[in-house]
Amino acid sequence: MAFTIPIQSWALPTARENISSQTHQNNIHYPRNPEDIYEALKILQHLLPSELVLEILEHAQYWVLSRVSISKEVSYAERDCHNKPRYLVSNPIQGEQARVREIRFDISSHDQGWSSFSKDHGTFRNSWTWFDLGIEWALDRETIPEYKDIRMATNLHASSQTNRHRIVYRNDQDLPLMSLLRNGDSVSIIPCARFPGWTNYVESASIEISTDHTGTSARR
Repeated sequence: MAFTIPIQSWALPTARENISSQTHQNNIHYPRNPEDIYEALKILQHLLPSELVLEILEHAQYWVLSRVSISKEVSYAERDCHNKPRYLVSNPIQGEQARVREIRFDISSHDQGWSSFSKDHGTFRNSWTWFDLGIEWALDRETIPEYKDIRMATNLHASSQTNRHRIVYRNDQDLPLMSLLRNGDSVSIIPCARFPGWTNYVESASIEISTDHTGTSARR
Protein backbone atom coordinates (compact mmCIF):
# COMPACT_ATOMS: atom_id res chain seq x y z
CA MET A 1 0.00 0.00 0.00
CA ALA A 2 1.48 3.33 -1.05
CA PHE A 3 1.06 6.68 0.67
CA THR A 4 1.38 10.04 -1.04
CA ILE A 5 2.46 12.77 1.38
CA PRO A 6 1.97 16.46 0.49
CA ILE A 7 5.36 17.54 1.76
CA GLN A 8 4.77 21.20 0.98
CA SER A 9 1.84 21.40 3.42
CA TRP A 10 3.76 20.49 6.56
CA ALA A 11 7.28 20.36 7.90
CA LEU A 12 8.82 18.13 10.53
CA PRO A 13 12.24 19.61 11.36
CA THR A 14 14.96 17.03 11.38
CA ALA A 15 17.97 17.11 13.65
CA ARG A 16 20.19 18.20 10.75
CA GLU A 17 17.85 20.97 9.63
CA ASN A 18 17.43 22.31 13.13
CA ILE A 19 21.13 22.30 13.84
CA SER A 20 21.79 24.17 10.61
CA SER A 21 19.14 26.79 11.29
CA GLN A 22 20.20 27.37 14.88
CA THR A 23 23.50 28.80 16.01
CA HIS A 24 25.91 26.06 15.01
CA GLN A 25 28.10 26.56 18.05
CA ASN A 26 25.27 25.42 20.33
CA ASN A 27 25.48 21.89 18.92
CA ILE A 28 21.77 21.37 19.49
CA HIS A 29 20.50 17.79 19.40
CA TYR A 30 16.92 17.01 18.41
CA PRO A 31 14.74 15.74 19.95
CA ARG A 32 15.70 17.80 22.99
CA ASN A 33 13.17 16.09 25.26
CA PRO A 34 10.20 13.69 25.15
CA GLU A 35 7.88 16.57 24.24
CA ASP A 36 9.70 16.99 20.91
CA ILE A 37 9.03 13.33 20.16
CA TYR A 38 5.34 13.63 21.04
CA GLU A 39 5.04 16.70 18.80
CA ALA A 40 6.63 14.81 15.90
CA LEU A 41 4.22 11.94 16.47
CA LYS A 42 1.22 14.26 16.38
CA ILE A 43 2.35 15.86 13.13
CA LEU A 44 3.01 12.56 11.39
CA GLN A 45 -0.14 10.86 12.68
CA HIS A 46 -2.26 13.41 10.83
CA LEU A 47 -0.95 11.91 7.61
CA LEU A 48 0.13 8.34 8.29
CA PRO A 49 -0.93 5.26 10.27
CA SER A 50 0.59 5.01 13.74
CA GLU A 51 2.51 1.85 12.85
CA LEU A 52 4.24 3.58 9.94
CA VAL A 53 4.94 6.67 12.05
CA LEU A 54 6.72 4.56 14.64
CA GLU A 55 8.77 2.87 11.91
CA ILE A 56 9.81 6.26 10.53
CA LEU A 57 10.95 7.54 13.92
CA GLU A 58 12.70 4.26 14.62
CA HIS A 59 14.58 4.40 11.33
CA ALA A 60 15.56 8.01 12.05
CA GLN A 61 16.69 7.07 15.56
CA TYR A 62 14.68 10.01 16.83
CA TRP A 63 15.75 9.53 20.43
CA VAL A 64 16.42 11.86 23.34
CA LEU A 65 20.15 12.19 24.02
CA SER A 66 21.65 12.81 27.45
CA ARG A 67 25.40 13.51 27.58
CA VAL A 68 27.88 14.16 30.38
CA SER A 69 31.65 14.53 30.09
CA ILE A 70 34.70 15.28 32.18
CA SER A 71 38.31 16.15 31.42
CA LYS A 72 40.32 15.58 34.57
CA GLU A 73 43.48 13.55 35.08
CA VAL A 74 43.08 11.10 37.96
CA SER A 75 45.22 8.07 38.83
CA TYR A 76 43.86 4.95 40.51
CA ALA A 77 46.13 2.42 42.19
CA GLU A 78 44.80 -0.79 43.71
CA ARG A 79 44.31 0.84 47.12
CA ASP A 80 42.07 3.48 45.51
CA CYS A 81 39.72 0.97 43.93
CA HIS A 82 38.41 -1.03 46.88
CA ASN A 83 35.27 1.11 47.19
CA LYS A 84 34.62 1.24 43.44
CA PRO A 85 35.20 4.96 42.86
CA ARG A 86 33.12 6.60 40.14
CA TYR A 87 35.09 8.65 37.64
CA LEU A 88 31.92 9.78 35.87
CA VAL A 89 28.19 9.24 36.47
CA SER A 90 25.52 9.82 33.82
CA ASN A 91 22.44 11.94 34.26
CA PRO A 92 19.49 9.95 35.60
CA ILE A 93 17.23 8.45 32.95
CA GLN A 94 14.12 10.63 32.66
CA GLY A 95 10.60 9.48 31.85
CA GLU A 96 8.34 6.73 33.11
CA GLN A 97 8.03 5.35 29.58
CA ALA A 98 11.69 5.78 28.64
CA ARG A 99 13.42 2.84 26.97
CA VAL A 100 17.19 2.91 26.79
CA ARG A 101 18.17 2.27 23.18
CA GLU A 102 21.90 2.95 23.24
CA ILE A 103 24.66 3.81 25.72
CA ARG A 104 28.01 5.12 24.51
CA PHE A 105 31.14 5.47 26.60
CA ASP A 106 34.32 7.26 25.53
CA ILE A 107 37.32 6.95 27.84
CA SER A 108 40.89 8.22 27.41
CA SER A 109 43.39 6.44 29.64
CA HIS A 110 46.57 4.39 30.00
CA ASP A 111 48.39 2.36 32.62
CA GLN A 112 51.73 2.98 34.39
CA GLY A 113 53.72 2.28 31.22
CA TRP A 114 55.94 -0.51 32.51
CA SER A 115 55.85 -4.07 33.86
CA SER A 116 58.14 -7.06 34.27
CA PHE A 117 56.27 -9.04 31.60
CA SER A 118 57.86 -7.76 28.40
CA LYS A 119 56.13 -10.38 26.23
CA ASP A 120 52.78 -8.85 27.13
CA HIS A 121 53.72 -5.22 26.48
CA GLY A 122 51.38 -3.52 24.01
CA THR A 123 48.74 -6.26 24.30
CA PHE A 124 45.74 -6.81 26.54
CA ARG A 125 47.20 -9.97 28.05
CA ASN A 126 47.71 -9.82 31.82
CA SER A 127 46.69 -6.17 31.86
CA TRP A 128 45.51 -5.22 35.34
CA THR A 129 43.99 -1.81 34.77
CA TRP A 130 40.49 -1.65 33.36
CA PHE A 131 37.02 -0.09 33.61
CA ASP A 132 33.77 -1.51 34.93
CA LEU A 133 30.31 -0.28 34.07
CA GLY A 134 28.34 0.46 37.22
CA ILE A 135 24.65 1.18 37.76
CA GLU A 136 23.34 3.70 40.27
CA TRP A 137 19.79 2.58 40.99
CA ALA A 138 17.07 5.17 41.60
CA LEU A 139 16.40 5.74 45.30
CA ASP A 140 12.66 5.17 44.90
CA ARG A 141 12.98 1.73 43.32
CA GLU A 142 10.84 -0.84 45.10
CA THR A 143 13.26 -3.65 44.28
CA ILE A 144 16.93 -3.58 43.29
CA PRO A 145 17.75 -6.04 40.47
CA GLU A 146 20.65 -8.43 40.86
CA TYR A 147 23.45 -7.12 38.71
CA LYS A 148 27.22 -7.52 38.50
CA ASP A 149 29.42 -4.75 37.18
CA ILE A 150 30.51 -5.32 33.57
CA ARG A 151 34.15 -5.02 32.54
CA MET A 152 33.81 -2.80 29.50
CA ALA A 153 37.38 -1.73 28.62
CA THR A 154 40.98 -2.70 29.41
CA ASN A 155 44.14 -0.63 29.01
CA LEU A 156 47.01 -1.88 26.90
CA HIS A 157 49.65 -3.61 28.98
CA ALA A 158 52.59 -1.34 29.94
CA SER A 159 51.68 1.49 27.57
CA SER A 160 52.07 5.11 28.64
CA GLN A 161 50.42 6.36 25.45
CA THR A 162 46.85 7.53 25.84
CA ASN A 163 44.31 5.10 24.44
CA ARG A 164 40.75 6.00 23.55
CA HIS A 165 38.18 3.37 24.39
CA ARG A 166 34.78 3.60 22.71
CA ILE A 167 32.15 1.21 24.02
CA VAL A 168 28.61 1.04 22.67
CA TYR A 169 25.74 -0.99 24.12
CA ARG A 170 22.48 -1.27 22.15
CA ASN A 171 19.13 -2.69 23.09
CA ASP A 172 19.22 -5.09 20.12
CA GLN A 173 22.23 -6.89 21.63
CA ASP A 174 20.02 -8.75 24.11
CA LEU A 175 21.93 -7.42 27.12
CA PRO A 176 20.15 -7.64 30.49
CA LEU A 177 21.60 -4.24 31.33
CA MET A 178 19.44 -2.44 28.76
CA SER A 179 16.15 -3.87 29.99
CA LEU A 180 16.97 -3.29 33.66
CA LEU A 181 17.41 0.47 33.43
CA ARG A 182 14.42 2.58 34.43
CA ASN A 183 13.42 6.14 35.19
CA GLY A 184 15.85 7.63 37.71
CA ASP A 185 18.67 5.10 37.17
CA SER A 186 22.17 6.18 36.13
CA VAL A 187 25.24 4.41 34.77
CA SER A 188 28.83 5.09 35.76
CA ILE A 189 32.46 4.52 34.80
CA ILE A 190 34.45 2.70 37.50
CA PRO A 191 38.26 2.73 37.07
CA CYS A 192 39.98 -0.41 38.38
CA ALA A 193 43.54 -1.50 39.13
CA ARG A 194 44.84 -4.66 40.73
CA PHE A 195 48.19 -5.70 42.21
CA PRO A 196 51.01 -3.44 43.42
CA GLY A 197 52.60 -1.27 40.75
CA TRP A 198 49.55 -1.18 38.51
CA THR A 199 47.94 2.25 38.10
CA ASN A 200 45.03 3.34 35.94
CA TYR A 201 45.57 6.88 34.63
CA VAL A 202 42.30 8.40 33.40
CA GLU A 203 42.35 11.65 31.42
CA SER A 204 38.80 12.19 30.21
CA ALA A 205 35.51 10.44 29.59
CA SER A 206 31.96 10.93 28.37
CA ILE A 207 28.69 9.02 28.66
CA GLU A 208 25.82 9.33 26.18
CA ILE A 209 22.44 7.70 26.73
CA SER A 210 19.80 7.60 23.99
CA THR A 211 16.22 6.94 25.10
CA ASP A 212 13.06 6.24 23.14
CA HIS A 213 9.77 7.66 24.44
CA THR A 214 7.32 6.34 21.84
CA GLY A 215 6.15 3.35 23.90
CA THR A 216 2.66 4.63 24.68
CA SER A 217 2.49 8.08 23.17
CA ALA A 218 1.59 6.82 19.68
CA ARG A 219 -1.64 5.38 21.11
CA ARG A 220 -2.74 8.53 22.94
